[in-house]
Amino acid sequence: MRTLFSFIIFTISVSLFAQTKPQSFDYKKPSSTENRWVYIDQLLQEYVDKGILPHALTFVAQKGVVLHNETYGWRNIKNKSTLKRDDIFRNYSQTKAITTVALMTLFERGKFLLDDPVSKYIPEFKDEVLDVVKADGTYTTRKAKSPLLIRHLLCHTSGILGNKDLQIIRKEQLKRRENRPYKTLAEEVKDILQLPLAFDPGTEWNYHPSSDIWGYLVELFSGKSLRDYVKEAILIPLDMKDTDWYYPNEYKTRMVTAYSEIDNQLSAQTGVWSGRDPFSRDTRYCQAGTGLNGTIEDYAKFCQMILNGGSFNGKQILSRRTIEMMSVDQLPHPNSGGPGFCFGIGFQVLTGNDTERVKSATPMVPGGALTWGGMYNTDYLIDPKNDVIILLYTNRIPDTKVWEKFLTTVYQALN
Repeated sequence: MRTLFSFIIFTISVSLFAQTKPQSFDYKKPSSTENRWVYIDQLLQEYVDKGILPHALTFVAQKGVVLHNETYGWRNIKNKSTLKRDDIFRNYSQTKAITTVALMTLFERGKFLLDDPVSKYIPEFKDEVLDVVKADGTYTTRKAKSPLLIRHLLCHTSGILGNKDLQIIRKEQLKRRENRPYKTLAEEVKDILQLPLAFDPGTEWNYHPSSDIWGYLVELFSGKSLRDYVKEAILIPLDMKDTDWYYPNEYKTRMVTAYSEIDNQLSAQTGVWSGRDPFSRDTRYCQAGTGLNGTIEDYAKFCQMILNGGSFNGKQILSRRTIEMMSVDQLPHPNSGGPGFCFGIGFQVLTGNDTERVKSATPMVPGGALTWGGMYNTDYLIDPKNDVIILLYTNRIPDTKVWEKFLTTVYQALN
């Protein structure tokens, strides 16, 4: 009876907390005597008119009220097809936050502890660090001073493929496969974990390669494919209906063309899908660090869920306490991420002391905000202090620094 009573009290508490947070977006813009949001329009339209950006799409919501959701430019410049709000962008590394949350839902179910060694669940992995690389390409290793933990994977301090020597060794490993693409994530991970680490886990920050390891852990702990579990745990509950690794052919007309600046001109890029072609018939291989595509509204739902303390669309994805834990800096300092750089579990953490982004590039963003983005310049920011989410999507490389200017125009309008 005591257990039942405690469960009822917990359920009521979660329900009451969720009710105080918006569970859907309100698209009724508030009236204003001075429309300072026009500065956003002027900034992004100028970038499009000058040919710097092919397109841009915004989403700004405060307390669940959508304050700005506008399109600029073209889905495809050559075809003069106008960008639409429900067009689908390449998300690249925005995939990481979603798959991190997927793994954390399994943490909440008691499947593992953050400080569990990876080798406890993947026995093929040996806690060894690269020592000496010989002229003939062979190498020696030493025992790691401490084991690789799941926590290290999620904050990118694992040491996996963490230096140039290991990246060269990895390329040789791929050559021996005769360029045969991996059929499953498990197949790839088993290959990667045959290699030693670049440094002792937890001592440096090296971005990206560890993500597929935590994706494989999602599969191990859930007993399902990464794609199926992410759908079940996140995409379907949040009604992120247009986000996926793979699509039926009818979605092709909604895919935004990606562009690269070459000789001061925007050039359409083909074959730049991360992971696999999203229209492939073979849908088994999904990476945890990249490969998701989707609409800006879909990702805004995910951001709002984090801002809400784990709930949106009437669904509790994570607990508030888990998100608070994920929002704490996990890095050793000084670290290779750069001056003032902090990273939690799944997100960059802006502490208010960051010299790199807060004091210089984004001086109006307060401490406590979470942020990251994708390689083709899809960016998001979750700001608990102002109860706001801010997203800017464009599929264009290299970076134009428009994101930092965009943040300034948003915060002056928020007043």
